[in-house]
Amino acid sequence: MNEELLNDISARLKSLPEHVTSDAAFEARAKQIARQIVEEMAGDPSSEFSRKLKFGGTEPRLVGSKFARHGLTTGDVEFLYDLSLAEQRAGRGRGPSPELEGAFNAISEACYLPEAEVKRIDQRAIDNLFPRIPVSSFAGSDRDLASKGMWWATAAYKTAMDTAESGFGSQLVGAQYVRDLWMAARQESRVFALIPSFEMTDPTVYLPVEADLPEMLLFSEATSASASANTSVNTGSNRVSITASKLGFTQYWSGELDEDSLIPFVPFLRQQLATATAHYMDSLVLNGDTVGTASTNINLIDATPAATKHYLALNGIRKVGLVDNTANSKNVAGALTWSLLKEQQKRMRSETYLQDWGHPTNPQDLVYVADPDTADKAASLDEVITVDKFGPTATVLTGQLARIGQSPLISSMAMSKTDATGKVSTTGANNVKGQVAAFNRNGFRVGFRRRVRVETFRDIKTDQFVIALYVRVGMGRYSPTGAVGGIEAADVLYNITVA
Repeated sequence: MNEELLNDISARLKSLPEHVTSDAAFEARAKQIARQIVEEMAGDPSSEFSRKLKFGGTEPRLVGSKFARHGLTTGDVEFLYDLSLAEQRAGRGRGPSPELEGAFNAISEACYLPEAEVKRIDQRAIDNLFPRIPVSSFAGSDRDLASKGMWWATAAYKTAMDTAESGFGSQLVGAQYVRDLWMAARQESRVFALIPSFEMTDPTVYLPVEADLPEMLLFSEATSASASANTSVNTGSNRVSITASKLGFTQYWSGELDEDSLIPFVPFLRQQLATATAHYMDSLVLNGDTVGTASTNINLIDATPAATKHYLALNGIRKVGLVDNTANSKNVAGALTWSLLKEQQKRMRSETYLQDWGHPTNPQDLVYVADPDTADKAASLDEVITVDKFGPTATVLTGQLARIGQSPLISSMAMSKTDATGKVSTTGANNVKGQVAAFNRNGFRVGFRRRVRVETFRDIKTDQFVIALYVRVGMGRYSPTGAVGGIEAADVLYNITVA
């Protein structure tokens, strides 16, 4: 953009009449040309320059208000508005001020939906109805969404949710601060965001999976009416179950904090929620292990995990090699090497079912994840291509340090160091060994029974405000047999020396 602007100015300066010779005259004419070019570009709504002016900086409709002076975004104003309403419903205060009310109405597209209305909308009924509606029945952007199976985003579905504000107990639906929170979490997430997702219509769902390929047979020519029928073959299939678990957290803050520093506290609180959600979602899909007995869980091998630990919600990627299919793991017992990383690809295949998860058509589908120390060791190997050598057109994932061949290597704090067995000890001094998990993202599916929901209320007994965040999520791991021993889409290296 800067180069284009400078070239245009230079061309116009070169076309000036020769009688413009003095420095002062030349400078005045140059300023006039530059001002004219900027005004022309700003006046064109389709130009890149105009788009940058429009979307950069403070929300234009907040300019001049105290919200703009504090640097609040649309999401922050919606969040503040919701807290003020919660205060009013609890009988404390008069709710949003006129200035906040005006700012909210000017910039927000949020609406309030009663809990009873939420329950009345039967998502399963819509699921059952949608397959009978041809894609051609939709128009514009709705047709594109419908063709992708994203019926919940179509205008018809959104229109059905349009309602007026109800009384106490209403749920804020479509508030941008809720959407911003989830998007921020996925942007900062390094692993969770890579796994394909879908909407669950029941607490437990079954995903059909392909098993083996039908064999192509050689047939002879039929030369008579009584010729034998050609031999038939079957196409193998199976299913994987996914059960949704509820996860979340609550935060409290005092009425005094609410009164004295609510506005500057809002952006901080939202960022903390986003960061926490990102980390624990990554940890969940990497470290999930549902076994809660003593000295068994891969995240606490020499103690009993508390029943509230997030990793008990589902079985994740690391458990594939460490427990479920130990053929897909390697006890390194030494330093990391290039050959060890490449051998992970060799183990990620099934000769029986002709499936090769370690050599996907798109190399980006195979992802290596390591704890930070191990990732740094991997990036220092001579054979590894580091980020600075990718080139300007390369796609780089969040947290990516290097490439193993053409596949990304990601560093994640959700991957902790372990003891020599590849599992985490309650004694921190034992956790000095590195680990690398390689996985094909198409071998896993994340299901949402409930997307992130944020609710706020005031506890009058303690004079505290509460914000609660909940999500119901499950994950499926592809297995052609339906059993965990058949999972081939992941492999784990453990007991890596990183000191």
